[in-house]
This record gives sequence, C-alpha cells and structure tokens, in this order.
Amino acid sequence: MTQPLTGVRVLDLTRLMPGNYAAWTLASFGADVVKVEDTGAGDYMRDFGVQVNGQGALHQLVNRGKRSVVIDLKSDEGREAFLRLVDTADVVIESFRPGVLDRLGVGWDVLRARRPSLVLASTSGYGSRSPLANRAGHDINFAATSGMLDQLGRKGEPPVVPAIPVSDFIGGGLNTAIATLALLSRARATGVGGRVETSIAEGATLIPSNLVADLLAGGAQPERGTADWGGGSGAYNVYALSDGHVAVGAVEPQFWNRMSELLQAPDLVTRRADDAFVRATLTQKFSEMTRAEARELFAEDGSCVDVIATFEETFSSPHAASMEYLRRVPGLDMPVLAPPYRIDGERLAETVPAPFQGEHTAEIMAEVGYDAEQVADLQRRSILAPRDGRAPVLTRD
Repeated sequence: MTQPLTGVRVLDLTRLMPGNYAAWTLASFGADVVKVEDTGAGDYMRDFGVQVNGQGALHQLVNRGKRSVVIDLKSDEGREAFLRLVDTADVVIESFRPGVLDRLGVGWDVLRARRPSLVLASTSGYGSRSPLANRAGHDINFAATSGMLDQLGRKGEPPVVPAIPVSDFIGGGLNTAIATLALLSRARATGVGGRVETSIAEGATLIPSNLVADLLAGGAQPERGTADWGGGSGAYNVYALSDGHVAVGAVEPQFWNRMSELLQAPDLVTRRADDAFVRATLTQKFSEMTRAEARELFAEDGSCVDVIATFEETFSSPHAASMEYLRRVPGLDMPVLAPPYRIDGERLAETVPAPFQGEHTAEIMAEVGYDAEQVADLQRRSILAPRDGRAPVLTRD
C-alpha cells in the first residue's frame, strides 16, 4: 500500500515531546522525516528511560521512522547546508522559542523566499503574540496556566499532577500535526505554502472543553472535583474492589439499569438522583468483589463498567492482540505502539528504529548535492555531525 504522505519531506528541528510527536505523526503516514539536530547534545530525549539499542525507549517510540542529520545552523556553511535541504522539503517543523529562527538567519521570510510552497509549522509554549512568549515551561506549566491542572483532583484536595503529558501530546503535538496536514493540503493544491503557529498552553485550554463550555456561557467557575465528569457524580466514578479498582461510566439509563440489575441493587434505579445513596451503595457492592469477579460480572457489552487495567494487562489482553496495539520495527529490540488508525483496512508500515544523532548525515547531504569530500571536510570542522561523540559513526552497526 502506498502511504498517504509518500514523497513528502519534513525537516524536524524539534526536540522533546510536542514537536517530536507532531513530526512522528507525519512519519507514520509515510513522510520522509529528517531530524535536523545541533552539533551539541541534539535531542536529549535519547537519554530518557530504559535504554534500548543504545537509546531511550521513549525516543524509540516517537522518533522511529525518521532520519537524522547534524548541522551547525550558527555557521554560514551550516545555514547554507540547511537551506539546501529546504529546497527539497515540503514541511519544516520547529519548536524554538519565538524569534530564534530569525536570529539563526533561517526565519519565515528567508524560508518562503527560498521555497514558496513550503509549510512552516511553529509550536511553542505560549505563542509568539503572548507576553509569555519567551517563558520556559513543560507540560505541568502549560496545564497550570491553561486552567486544566486546577480541575484535576478531588474536591477539597490539591490538584493532582498528571502522569501523562496531555498538554504536550494533544495541546502541542497533535494540534500541530493536524494544522500542518491542513496547510500541506492547501500547499499541494495551490503551490503556495504558509506558516502555522500553535501554542501548547492555548491548545491545552481546548482539552477540558466539557468544563469550560458552561463557564463561557455565563456559568460559574467549576470547582475541582464537582463536575459530573470529574468525580462529582457517583454514576461516573472510580470505586475500590477488594484487590483493585473499577471504573463506572453508566451515564445513560439503559446502562445504569443494567448495571443495577447485575449488582442486584434495584434501589439504584429508583434512587439514582440521591448521589450519596448511589456512592454508598456502589462503594459497598464493589468492595465485596475481586477484580476477577467484577470482570466476569460485567463481561457483557451493556453496562459501561470496567476493571481498571495496568499497562501490562492491557497489552496482554485479547482486545489489544486483535487490534494489534503493539508492532515490531525491524532492528529494534522492543515492541512499539502502533499508530491508532488503519487505511483501507491495513496498518501503516513500520520502517526503521529512531535514529542516532547524525546517523544519516552523509546520506542526506548527498541527496542535496554534497559529495563525500565536502561532507568529510564539514564534519572535520564540526559544521556537520556532532562534536561530543554521541554518534561516532554515521551508519547503524
């Protein structure tokens, strides 16, 4: 199967989660994504977590299917090498703070003059128009300034730190990928490129839209843990089992009635509006069950009650196996999470593990007209390839 973005070249100047995830999304659809890394540490996501084939597991997940070139953009010859790559590119994705590309001499005016059909996607923490434009931040900071973190947790208790960087993944990464694809579609139809800017903090404000909607319509500021979808309702909540926990989402009457029937608690139907009674009854009923008993009782499709699984349980389940949650990448000693979509009934092909820093420098520069002697000279002068020895060879062992 020909992948949707076959023939599209993306230059990925990002590091860490939001930009990496956006560029990986394009790679998963078949784009030729080239990580353009600096001559120092490069993308230090390589150092995170368990090391697999010499690089961090998270790096392997979100940078697989890409190639890597190392260029010193602060040098004249490095800028020219980068612009030669731009001549062949359809998309550039960057996550510098606003203004950095201009200071490097490769800002939007330079890029579009060089390549009028180019799409430039810029993602930053707070956006170039904001008074916070140059403020540093990570996922927890974007969740905090967006108001989302204020809503995570129980009533009367402090906010809960999210273990999953949803602002980075969705507010930054996914929104950037979607906007880039939209602008790329226009560019391919008209030949005219453009620039899209995304702000992670702004994107994070869209995530709790279910809580924000009433406020925007003139309602009150929601209090943490009181919204029906955030722990404020006994019908949409988590309860303790004797050896774990269960999630109840029996919101609609048909699901609520079936759950009540299975629990042999008919009063739950007649007294559903009594939230204190609902919580007390469900707490008592579930506390008497094991996880295995709850799974068996609610095995059918019509109750919206599920035992809370660990990652290990999820990945070993028949459901995950049938949906092919996990894939293998040739040459990588770990499974990876498959992109969550199929096209014409097929999963998209996995290609190569995440690159080492500068692994494909010689190969990529040859594609834009540099011969081996020119590449070697630029490497000797540290204009190409890393200075710190993180990638001592430019091909995979």
